[in-house]
Amino acid sequence: MIRKKILAVQILTLVIVLSLSLGLYACGGASPSPTPAAAAGPKATSAPQTAAPVAAPAKLTGKPIKVGYMTPLSGRMVANGLLQQVAVQLAVEDINAAGGINGNPLEVVTFDSPFDPQQAVTGVRKLIEQDKVFAVLGPYASGEVEAAGPIANQLQTPLIASSASKSSIFPQNRPWVFGFLAPDEVGIPVAIDGYKKVYPNAKRMVITGDTKESVTENAIRNIFPKALKEKGFDVIDTVPYETGTTDFSAIVTKIKGLNPDGVVVCDVSAPGIAKELERQQVKAPVVTGFWIQPTPFLATVGSAGEGWVGVRVINVEDPDPTLQKFLARYNERVKAGNIKIDQLSLEAGAYDALMRIAEIMRANNITADSSLQQARTTIRDGIASLKNWKGLYTNISMTESGQVTFQTYAHVAKNGKWQLIK
Repeated sequence: MIRKKILAVQILTLVIVLSLSLGLYACGGASPSPTPAAAAGPKATSAPQTAAPVAAPAKLTGKPIKVGYMTPLSGRMVANGLLQQVAVQLAVEDINAAGGINGNPLEVVTFDSPFDPQQAVTGVRKLIEQDKVFAVLGPYASGEVEAAGPIANQLQTPLIASSASKSSIFPQNRPWVFGFLAPDEVGIPVAIDGYKKVYPNAKRMVITGDTKESVTENAIRNIFPKALKEKGFDVIDTVPYETGTTDFSAIVTKIKGLNPDGVVVCDVSAPGIAKELERQQVKAPVVTGFWIQPTPFLATVGSAGEGWVGVRVINVEDPDPTLQKFLARYNERVKAGNIKIDQLSLEAGAYDALMRIAEIMRANNITADSSLQQARTTIRDGIASLKNWKGLYTNISMTESGQVTFQTYAHVAKNGKWQLIK
């Protein structure tokens, strides 16, 4: 009998502890470590999947204002999505810590779009029609925005893509779709100028890369050939491959046989081609564009990335206190989540875009009870009128085509780190 009573007390105690633990988690007290999403396919949550729910200050008693967020949390580009998600989490924390939006907490509704245009279409429609978000941040890739942008335009909801650089997307989807990343036509010439400083004797170039992915196909066919010619280089050949290529031996063998002075690589991840260039001892130095900067490229390829030149949107040496404070928080959060990283990059654009959306809503007295369509129109107009706005990026202005302009920076990989080319 005594043993039964002891057992009953133990069970009751366990129930109470579990109940208290669940209550604390619901209030944002738990902080699980970030981990990649286990299952592929579209899924929506009310908070980033790798972050604990953020507890809003006590004064934020109103209904949440929802903003949709799309990023790859599964699939081949999950590393990019995890890094960007950290920046979004920090933006939500900062917005809510500052009083939310006119007393309403900001809630981010996340949709996993694993670098798949069709899932991006599904996600944009779901976030707008079912979740009733005020705006959509994302999707991640240019090809996804190209497919999903017309849906946002049709449903008259602002869509702000912070990591898509293909410039032709945005004029075609006016007036609701915006790009919060400088176009490739701006970034690629900066990369080439940096490349000329580091490798002044390189003249004969071979271009290689993924001609199936929308943004790199455009760079291979149009932007790099034009920019190289304008800056005094000769393109002696183009050696294309497609998304999903895993064996780069024949591609690199052909490049090696051409004996170029330099190689242009257009690929959104590029570890496979980098490692094969090293394996076949191709000594021609590489130049690339924006695409590998949001990936843990150097952390993945090691010595195979040494000497590569690319263009980045953040100069981490900038002493600006706002940037340095954010950089310290961001790196600490990434480290705590055991997420691979080279250096803060396009993730800053996601933070800036969300902060700008909140700023517009505050200034126009938007609350969770405001007319949804009026609020969407107000956000659209506020993004469109952006001029010399200072975020983590340098001063940002929105062009009539719907894509921002700002300063970009050429970097070279040295000793496993990206270093500014001065």
